[in-house]
Amino acid sequence: MLLDWVTVRCPLELLSDEARLIAQNLGDRISRFCPKTGDVRYVTTAWDSIRSDSHQMAMRAGSDLWLQGSPARLIGDGDAVFGAGASAALCLVGCVTRMIQFAKAQLNVDLPSFEKWIVSRIDITGNYRLASLAEVREALALLRNCDGGRYRVSQQKGDTVYWSHGSKMKSGKAYAKGPHLIHLMKKPDYTGYQYSPDQIQKSEPILRLELKLGREWFSRNNWQTLTAEQLKKEFDDYFGRMIGGAEMKDDGDLRKAVMAAAKTEGQGKAAYGCWMMIQSEGWERARDFYAKPS
Repeated sequence: MLLDWVTVRCPLELLSDEARLIAQNLGDRISRFCPKTGDVRYVTTAWDSIRSDSHQMAMRAGSDLWLQGSPARLIGDGDAVFGAGASAALCLVGCVTRMIQFAKAQLNVDLPSFEKWIVSRIDITGNYRLASLAEVREALALLRNCDGGRYRVSQQKGDTVYWSHGSKMKSGKAYAKGPHLIHLMKKPDYTGYQYSPDQIQKSEPILRLELKLGREWFSRNNWQTLTAEQLKKEFDDYFGRMIGGAEMKDDGDLRKAVMAAAKTEGQGKAAYGCWMMIQSEGWERARDFYAKPS
């Protein structure tokens, strides 16, 4: 598990005069105007990619100086699959501090310490190693049909499933990490960590789950006091009902858990029988055979 994305900002008024001037010169300007009158509706600053030889982050400035990107790409060798340091430790303060340090080094200017910054988004990711890429795609097929309440699928694209993807509170995402990594590495403008063929092959059976905590969530939670345990609990609570049995070692453990959770012995046997049919015949065949309430 790691922190795979952080968006953080600092009001320009808290920067020194020198830092403010440098920040205001970052990035191209994008304007919206009326073609009939030429009146400018608004002007905004584009994100500017700031990079060193091996690491990268995006910045832009408006009324605030914004930093965003994967802290994992700024820590250690830049591996964003498994991460290292503060990213792998789910230490949000450590990740923000590293992002500020990187910005200071690339802009060659002093910036306020982390206490002055405001976090508006983070992504928490978890890797689940299955037996093969085929099993990952089978798991995604199951997750596409995971419905009800906050788990209602809101969008599907290729090997990726989204839940509440437009929410400013919480949203979820599941995808096959192997194909995603291959897609990234093939991009002509990719400048991240260079994964070896062996690492790419090892990523094939990984099911990746991502929880995004957005602006509304952080309006109710003080990011500077968040612990790794709290962030892990948010992740587990969100995905727990969907993958709660993933840690079970064999069918004996699963059967005991199903029978213990069922209201009646008959209900437990029916649920376990449905699972066995999914295992032997596949999800689609089982869905056709069993009634929807089952």
